[in-house]
Amino acid sequence: MPSVQPTGITQVRQQVSSSSAEEVVAAAVQRARDAAGLGAFLSVAEHAESGTGPLAGVPLAVKDNLDTRDLPTTGGTPALRDSRPGRDQHAVARLRAAGAAVIGKTNLHELALGITSNNAAFGPVRNPHDTTRSAGGSSGGSAVAVATGVVPIALGTDTGGSLRVPAAHCGVVGWRPTTGRWGTGRIVPISRTRDTAGVLATSVADVALVDEIVTGQPAPAESGRPLRLGVPRTGFYDDLHPEVARCTERALERLAASGVELVEVEVAGGHALDAECGFPIVFFEVAQDLPAYLATLPGPERGLTLADVLAQVASPDVRAGLEAAASGAVTEDVYRQAMATRDRLRAAYAAALRPADAEPLDALVYPTVPLPPPPLGDDETTELNGRQVPVFLTTIRNTGPGSTAGMPAISLPAGTTGAGLPIGISLEGLPGSDTALLATARRVEAALGPVTSA
Repeated sequence: MPSVQPTGITQVRQQVSSSSAEEVVAAAVQRARDAAGLGAFLSVAEHAESGTGPLAGVPLAVKDNLDTRDLPTTGGTPALRDSRPGRDQHAVARLRAAGAAVIGKTNLHELALGITSNNAAFGPVRNPHDTTRSAGGSSGGSAVAVATGVVPIALGTDTGGSLRVPAAHCGVVGWRPTTGRWGTGRIVPISRTRDTAGVLATSVADVALVDEIVTGQPAPAESGRPLRLGVPRTGFYDDLHPEVARCTERALERLAASGVELVEVEVAGGHALDAECGFPIVFFEVAQDLPAYLATLPGPERGLTLADVLAQVASPDVRAGLEAAASGAVTEDVYRQAMATRDRLRAAYAAALRPADAEPLDALVYPTVPLPPPPLGDDETTELNGRQVPVFLTTIRNTGPGSTAGMPAISLPAGTTGAGLPIGISLEGLPGSDTALLATARRVEAALGPVTSA
C-alpha cells in the first residue's frame, strides 16, 4: 500500500526530463495498481499513452463518472458496470491534448450521491492517513490518488462539496470552478444546475495550470494590494470540532500576520435558503438528467431507465436519494420555486462579497468541513462534540450553499489534528471570478506556509 507522498507537476516534469515519458507513465500505472488496498481505482489502463504539450508525461487519474474514450465510465454503480461511452468529457479531452496520460478511473461514492466514498457496490475508498477513516467524497478515489503520489493531478466532480470534502480529508488542494466553466455533458449527472468537473492537486499552481489548459483563460497577474477576506462566522464557524476550530483560527492568525485584512461578514440566510432549495433542485434534475445521459450511450445501457438504475443501486443512502427523486414529489412548480430561492441565495452571497457600503472582498474564508474525516461506516450519523449528527448534512454544511449557487471555491490544507488527520479551509468567490480566486488562493497558500498539527 503506498504511503502519503504527494508529488506535483513540476516534480513529474523533472522525472520526464531524466527518463522517458513512457517510463514515468508506466510507473504511475504500477502505483495505481499498488493502491488497491485503499480502494482508490476502479479501473487501471493496460497501456496509458502520453502526448505532447505542457503536460507531456504527466499521469492523470479521472473520477469514474467522467466519460473517457478508452476506459469504462461506471458512475460507481452496478447498472453501468460495463458502460463504455467511447468519448472524452471536455476537461479530459483538453488535458489529453496537452499531453497528459489517463492512467485509470477512480472510485467514488455511488453515483456521486454522497460524501463518504463508502461504495457498497465496489468497496470503500480508505483515507491514506488512517485507513479506518473515510477519504471523503464523492471524489474520494481521486483525492487518494493525489495524496499518495500515484498522480500529481486527478479530475473529480463537485455537486455539493465532492471535490473539496475529500481534498480537506486527504490533505490536498481541491478546485471547484464556476458551474459550466469546465464544460457540460459527458458526466454521469446529478444536477445540471450544481454539477461541475474540477481537479485535485498538491498546489494551487498546479490547479491554476490545469484550469488554464481546460478553459484557455490564464490567471491574472497578482496585484500588490492587500487581500480582503470575508469571515462568515454565523453558520460557517458554528459547532466546529475543536481541532478543526484550532486549525482554522491558526490559519486566520497567519493570514492576518501576513497582511491579509479579515472582515467579519454574513451570508444572510445562506444556510436556510440552501436547505429550502438545494435538495429539490437535485431531486428534480437527476430524474431528468440521468435518463438523458443514458440515452446518449452507445451500448446496451442506452435502454436503461431511472428505475433500472435504481433497482441495482447497492448503497442504502444512494437508494434513498434516488427513490426520492423518482417519486415525483418535486413537481415542476416546486422546482421553479426552488430556482427562485436559489436566486435569493446567489444575491446573499453577492451582498456579502460586494457590499454596497464597503470595498469588495476577494473571497470568503471558512473551514471546509466542520469535523475531521469520520470513521468508515459512519454513513448515517457520526459523533461531533459529544453527540451524533447526520454525517451528510454536517459534512456539506459549509460547501453546500455555494455549490447550489454555482460559485467557484477551493479547499487548501490548513493543518492536521493531533492524530495527523488533515483539516482544510476554503476560499469562495462569486460566479465567474475563477481566475481572480485562483490568484487569491496562491497568496493565501503562501501565507499559510507548511501544514502543521493542531
